[in-house]
Amino acid sequence: MANQHVSLSINFHGVGVHPASWKLVPDRNATWLFQAQIDVARIAHEGVFDALWLPDLPMAITPPEHAPLHISDPQLLMAAIAASVPDIGVVPTVSSSYTEPYTVARNIATLNNISGGRAGVNVIASYHARIAQNYGQQQVAEYAERYRRADEYFNLLGQLIDSFVLTPGWDDPYLLIDPEGRREIAYEGEFFQVRGPLPSPRHASGRPLFSTAGGSEHAIDLAVRHADVLYAALVDRNAAAAFVADIRNRVRLQGRPEGALKVVPGIVPILGSTTQEAARRLEQLTELLGESPDPVLRVAKLLNIPAADLHPDRPLTEAQLAVPSPDFTRPLGFFRSITDVARSGNLTVRQLGREFQLGGGHKIVVGTPDTVVSTISDWHRSGAADGFVLHLQDLPTDARDFVDHVIPLLRREGIYPDGYAPGSLRQRLGIPETNILGSTGPEASAA
Repeated sequence: MANQHVSLSINFHGVGVHPASWKLVPDRNATWLFQAQIDVARIAHEGVFDALWLPDLPMAITPPEHAPLHISDPQLLMAAIAASVPDIGVVPTVSSSYTEPYTVARNIATLNNISGGRAGVNVIASYHARIAQNYGQQQVAEYAERYRRADEYFNLLGQLIDSFVLTPGWDDPYLLIDPEGRREIAYEGEFFQVRGPLPSPRHASGRPLFSTAGGSEHAIDLAVRHADVLYAALVDRNAAAAFVADIRNRVRLQGRPEGALKVVPGIVPILGSTTQEAARRLEQLTELLGESPDPVLRVAKLLNIPAADLHPDRPLTEAQLAVPSPDFTRPLGFFRSITDVARSGNLTVRQLGREFQLGGGHKIVVGTPDTVVSTISDWHRSGAADGFVLHLQDLPTDARDFVDHVIPLLRREGIYPDGYAPGSLRQRLGIPETNILGSTGPEASAA
């Protein structure tokens, strides 16, 4: 059963997720100006969004006609925002492939203390060779190895953050080691050997929020074992409901309590005062991409399938739907979201290309504020999503429009709060307290 309130966050991407979003703003420097980021954060706070989700790919290979992406270090930027804007959660992304869990645990524990319990961390296993090359490796590790490392990484994050817990009455500033609250973890695994403890105490509310992203079996298993939130690409409602039901069953089999893992898909709202106006805006945004309007070429690019192998008025073949081509380099969750839509509607290639007109793998909702609210409410009430991460094309304009025109209607539906509830980000999302105790993987040993 869905929670009473739907959770909403913003994918916090410069001046918008649209690759040419820099062409839409009066000041093109806003892409990297801190004040522009603060302006968006304050609008999101006004709209009572649960969190800002900051993605990251630590590389610079953006085509010159596209807005530069991933400019700022996520942990540093989120610390500055947390100190400037109250209430809203801050969730930076880190790579389990190219960072050390001790450093990240210390940073995120500090961010959680700075923000008063509003911090999270989104841990991903990096998949791009250019990132590997920035860290002294020519290629990314084999897929299964990346996720074994990520499993250890999550395990260590939890153990390290729990390695310094202030106990009641711990008020002597000269006591360097509290035998009841600090412990070495003496971790020995395949990828990491860490002694601990952290010098940073855990926030009184418990661990920060743990998140991961993806739709592959490896990503799902990682989330089921360790995460509080799974950020996924889900486009078809029925497929999403089945996906969420499967996730919840896996969580129960893992021995975790009900509600321990929330599923939040991405959503791309394209708003207009009328359906026709919203459709015109979608066409304008598509043209701004500077790519061919041909839906066959769009599908070919999305799935890395030669255009010659696609017929515009026929569905994808079973072979094309079954597994991605060897050239497919995006996360597997995007392949799954696209093929779920193709299967459920038995769509032709032409129809499928129109469904993914902006070239992403997340659900596009085109229409009036009522249309967007109807979709969010339907997915939430049917159990197809615990919340959504908004992918806004043009910031701050799209954030302003959403807060002014969609949020009041969600409140009228009774599924969105009037203000921030007290407590940490975890508590606001209804993550059970028992979810922050214990860990999996190699056992920690107290010193």
